Amino acid sequence: MLRSRITLPIVLALLIGTFTPSIAQANDNVLYYILDASGSMWQRVEGKPRITIAKETLARLLEETPANVRSGVTVYGHRRRGDCADIEEIIALGPMDAANKARAQERIRFISARGKTPITDSIQLTIDRLRQEEGESTIVLVSDGLESCGKDPCALTQKLKASGIKFVMHVVGFGLMDHQVEKLSCIADAGGGAYFTADTAGELLDALKTVKQSVVEQVKIEKAPEPEPVVQEVASSSTSIKIKAKGPGTVQLLPAAWVEEPRYWALSDVESGEILYKFARQGVAPQKVPAGAYQLVWHQNEHRAAQVITGQIVQVKSGEVVEVPVVTGVRLTMPQWVQTPYWWGLKAADDNPGKRPGVWFRDLAAQVVPVGRYDLIWYQNEHRTTPVNLGPIDVQMDQLNELTVATGLQLVRADWVPEIRRRWWQLLDADGQVAFKVSNFEFKPQIVPEGEYQLVYRQSKHGATDSPLGAVTIKAGQLAKFPVNTGVGFSYADGAEPPYMVEFSRLNEAGEVEASVKLQKGWGPIPLQAGTYKVDYQAVRKGPVMTIVDSFDLPAGALVEIEM
Repeated sequence: MLRSRITLPIVLALLIGTFTPSIAQANDNVLYYILDASGSMWQRVEGKPRITIAKETLARLLEETPANVRSGVTVYGHRRRGDCADIEEIIALGPMDAANKARAQERIRFISARGKTPITDSIQLTIDRLRQEEGESTIVLVSDGLESCGKDPCALTQKLKASGIKFVMHVVGFGLMDHQVEKLSCIADAGGGAYFTADTAGELLDALKTVKQSVVEQVKIEKAPEPEPVVQEVASSSTSIKIKAKGPGTVQLLPAAWVEEPRYWALSDVESGEILYKFARQGVAPQKVPAGAYQLVWHQNEHRAAQVITGQIVQVKSGEVVEVPVVTGVRLTMPQWVQTPYWWGLKAADDNPGKRPGVWFRDLAAQVVPVGRYDLIWYQNEHRTTPVNLGPIDVQMDQLNELTVATGLQLVRADWVPEIRRRWWQLLDADGQVAFKVSNFEFKPQIVPEGEYQLVYRQSKHGATDSPLGAVTIKAGQLAKFPVNTGVGFSYADGAEPPYMVEFSRLNEAGEVEASVKLQKGWGPIPLQAGTYKVDYQAVRKGPVMTIVDSFDLPAGALVEIEM
């Protein structure tokens, strides 16, 4: 027997005043949401992804919630694929005042849909947060699918309700198929709440408004009456019945003009990301696959790009052709001075720190990518530079997102600065930590993060120590140029052996040493920061260290020669 449910006409009736009043405690003002952000939420309703509709609806409801109603939101499946522990309270329970509403809007904005459907554990975690409430808390679960982590949310809800915890659990089934309704509506039955069917954005909004109003007005939602049982008439004769076998459907990709032919494309499980059907070296020709819901997977180049799970849902129906637009991507725009990197990529929040992002490319052509919020990472040279985080970006759906890469730094050397292979320079942040480093470099522009830094130059790996050259400001979208044209060298007799060590110590106004740079087994010249210096000299190892210049001024842009 199907459990009772509330459909759109009943929702509308409830909204205009057919609530049945009940005695409610004054602190029964908790309205808590559990939101499905599993991979299947990329399926579209009226041309728009379910996850987008759900986010917009939830944001609107919270904005309209009175300040005296305390609300919170838990989301599952929004960060990692295939992880049943991917559950997060993104909005802690609290009054919906202006500050909390602003924070809620920001957190909801960046919800993505990625993973599995751990409904049972989400309910458990939510009840654990609400069990200390004195009044009856109202919980509403919005889901477009069933539990996919091997647990029984109905049994858990029934157990929690029987334990004496004061809560009512409503459920909104968003775009469910008929065979899924009974399995999901049993959660509402066990939780003493109502089940709502929502197949459109408007129906989802109406359902959540009904629940919100019940909390605001402190009334109970009445369930719809059970339908009358259907009595089957028994006939004395039999009838010949024909059934049609389920055949495959056809997937037809519709790539945008900028999309290049991939090495392969595939269809994967919507929650785990496991590839089920793969089409290699066949271009974008139509393909027949069994009916079902899949995610589109795209692999542009075998060794020059990552396999990308686009998140785009492909709903295949038996005997029908489903057209799948491939139109969401990223294209980099950059000035001519930018060199092709070893790789560039989009780093998601769930990518392993210190590892290459899950979405990466070695070509600068426009690329198919999944919708979401990322950090843009740039890795210029393998083993010679550090990866650069160029900041957060939002990849919007159904468009080619243009990203500008034009923030950089170029060291401009004077003609006396020696060309030495094994050298480096680095940028230190305000805490003295290395923000960027380039080794074995030529004096070419480098992509670096914007910000305020101290530039440190190392003339050679073993022949000199670090030489701080001063502050540098890197502005977004600009190539900063830093002159390396200030330094000290020696003039010496032909054939003179270089000293074991020379130390240049920069002095402050009180004559105290602020910083020092050592040059070993060489006469220089070496770049230094402008300032006042003294020079110490050690002819041989373990020999005496003597001061050969007590003090001299090194102006910016000058090369000072010390005669020996």
